[in-house]
Amino acid sequence: MRKKMYKAGKVWVAATLAIVGVMTGGAVVSADDNGDELGVVADEPVPQPDQVVVLQKDETTNASSASASASASADIPAISLSSVDTTSVASAGSDASSGSFSQLADSSTESLGSMASAGQALSSESTSVGTNNAGSVSSATTPEVSSATSQQSSAATEIVPSSVSSVTSASTTVSRRGLTREVTPSAQATHQSAAVVKKQVPKSTAQVVSAKAAPQATKHATVSTAKVTVAKRAASTTAKPVTKKVVKPKPFTGYKKGVFYQNGKRATGYLSDGKHRYLFRNGVKQKGVQKFQGTYYMFNLRDGRMMRNTYTASQWGLWYLFGADGRILTDVQPWAGGYYTFDARTYLKHTNVYEPARWGTWYMYDETGRCVSGYKYWQNGLYYFHPGTYLKATNEAFWENGNEYWADGGGVVRTGNWQIEHAIDTGTSLVGHSPYVWGGGRNSWSIAARQFDCSSFVRWCFANSGVFAGNVGDAVTYSQTSLGQGVPWSNIRRGDIFFMDHIGHVGIYLGGQYFLHDSPSSPTGGVGVSRLSDVVDRDDRAYAVPWYDIVDGVVRRLV
Repeated sequence: MRKKMYKAGKVWVAATLAIVGVMTGGAVVSADDNGDELGVVADEPVPQPDQVVVLQKDETTNASSASASASASADIPAISLSSVDTTSVASAGSDASSGSFSQLADSSTESLGSMASAGQALSSESTSVGTNNAGSVSSATTPEVSSATSQQSSAATEIVPSSVSSVTSASTTVSRRGLTREVTPSAQATHQSAAVVKKQVPKSTAQVVSAKAAPQATKHATVSTAKVTVAKRAASTTAKPVTKKVVKPKPFTGYKKGVFYQNGKRATGYLSDGKHRYLFRNGVKQKGVQKFQGTYYMFNLRDGRMMRNTYTASQWGLWYLFGADGRILTDVQPWAGGYYTFDARTYLKHTNVYEPARWGTWYMYDETGRCVSGYKYWQNGLYYFHPGTYLKATNEAFWENGNEYWADGGGVVRTGNWQIEHAIDTGTSLVGHSPYVWGGGRNSWSIAARQFDCSSFVRWCFANSGVFAGNVGDAVTYSQTSLGQGVPWSNIRRGDIFFMDHIGHVGIYLGGQYFLHDSPSSPTGGVGVSRLSDVVDRDDRAYAVPWYDIVDGVVRRLV
């Protein structure tokens, strides 16, 4: 009987210590398989006495541990922890035959049977239960053990010990059969549970205590401080805006779809590329004669560049002179080694005219518009203009090829021989009034009709002055080559006759390389005045040469 009670006491102590170890999450003391020794299983650090211990229900605990704990909780009645403290446990181990231990065993005989099985299960599974269930210890003044309610399914049992100082101390001493073993917790008060504690108090009051409230608050405070610091740094960074220098693109200058832009706008006015100037209107390059700033300018008809110091044709075919600055010129202007005059209203060149200049002096301009220097046949008279001054000679003598001439009061050139001048005046009277007729002038009626060829015309002119130049019926160029006195070409004088085109044509020399003749190649197509530099016949390839080129060099002086 005593051996049975000893063994039952041993099982009861082991079960009690296992339950306490599970609930406190600390060291679990259990009997070994042989029942000879006590083992210590170190689990979570022992909480401090000022904390409330809550054992949470671990869903991961295996089924055997859960059933063992459930059966133990159901079979073991509420016991005051003062009767099972470490001192009582030690005295029970050393003095198992005492009356108090017997009385305790007798009063708990039925309970010890169930507690033995529960204690055995709890002792074997204490390691897993202690590992998966953490708890806390608080020093309350009134010790009590209560079961968790159905509403507080997460908390298993709350323990508020009063004399648990031996459990929470640095070491715990357990005695059995005079042998003493010391149980040491692994790490005291260094690890806190994350469970939320709800203390059993009167129904009117409910408090929820968090095991990690203080550390979490510190952690949150640290994180909040860090966030504030980062926010301040971000604010200080954004408070200093970075100003970027905006570089505006340069306005476009150049051609786009045939339109020229300058600084982003359609060009208008003068533009220069360094060599030439151009005129634009609404981006379009102008060509030809253009009016700008109250005057006219000429722009090349091909590329539009402004033309300067040039005499050129406009887009409508008329010719104008433009100066060094590109402006159109008027009045007397020097150009190409001579002088020209341009109308102040039409800007056109004057030709074949004798007129005064802006300053009152008179000048003669030939068919090209050039101011005449030397001889000029104009209005059926020959005039002489002094080289250098371009002034007409009047009432004065001058010389040509060693022969003296005289300019009368009107400037008309004379030789001083009335027969020569009368013959020339007779023939000049038919200029533009007698067309060329080959074989004409050989009878009275053709002479009356003023129908002549070259040789009959020469004969008729001198016959009116009393000078013989051949018979009426047989006057031809070949017979006239023997008339009068022959002179060299270099000494030809006004009134001499000369032959051309292999003695095929004859004319009367007037001076200054002008001559009077009757020819279909004359300016009038009959009786007319030509110059040796004029082209014989532009339409005939064989005679598209100056008259000078077909001169034979045969000269006859009749007077």
